[in-house]
Amino acid sequence: MTPHLQPSGVLPGGILPLRPERTIREPYVELGWPGFESKTPSLDLLLFDDSGSVTAPHGTDPVGNRFAEAWNAIRLVAEWTHTSRAKVAVLHFDHPVGASEVTALNHRRLEDLLRPSLAIPRGGLGTSDLLPSLEAAEIVASEHPEHDVRLTVFSDFQLTDPDPRVALTALEAFPGAVHAVVLSGGAPRDLDGAANVTVTPLRASDPPGSFAAAIHRSLTTTRRGHRYSVLHRGTSTGRRP
Repeated sequence: MTPHLQPSGVLPGGILPLRPERTIREPYVELGWPGFESKTPSLDLLLFDDSGSVTAPHGTDPVGNRFAEAWNAIRLVAEWTHTSRAKVAVLHFDHPVGASEVTALNHRRLEDLLRPSLAIPRGGLGTSDLLPSLEAAEIVASEHPEHDVRLTVFSDFQLTDPDPRVALTALEAFPGAVHAVVLSGGAPRDLDGAANVTVTPLRASDPPGSFAAAIHRSLTTTRRGHRYSVLHRGTSTGRRP
């Protein structure tokens, strides 16, 4: 069984690096099998940047398609999750606005609990400050000490923190694995080669389902027997998935 996403018909998200020899662009990205749950509990924190450089008409995701693709990836992994060991939570740069509770992927009301947070939050200022929400993510991580914690940040990294380098240094020091999904396609120089950070560059020209593939990659990191998108198998990318 190989689940896949049909073309979304709206602005695509991003894509993981393709195999170098691949020259044909598929119309959508097919997701791989999520695999079996890890025996170790896991917590995926999904942190969204809703600033104008992302959501404005000429931003990197003006129609918010990343949220629809995020839900598609979460739903797929949830369908293969039968215990409460795997958990997920959604946060936004405008924390605490739009944040969800930590929720088990097998929760019978998963969609009701997560979907409201998979949107541009009402009442949010659209800040580009990373540090406040990062500190909130660190608190959530500390509350789950027995879990494999992963933080996936979706941003163009045009940060407005008083000192962006301080924020990026804190991101590198996060107590868990970090996946930086860079919506503009280029990674901040400070993150390049960071031991604790995996970088996935995303571009508006990438096919529908690519953003879902990035989230699928995070959610399945420690699952047993998982298979990535057929577009990404065999890619040798170091710290970049």
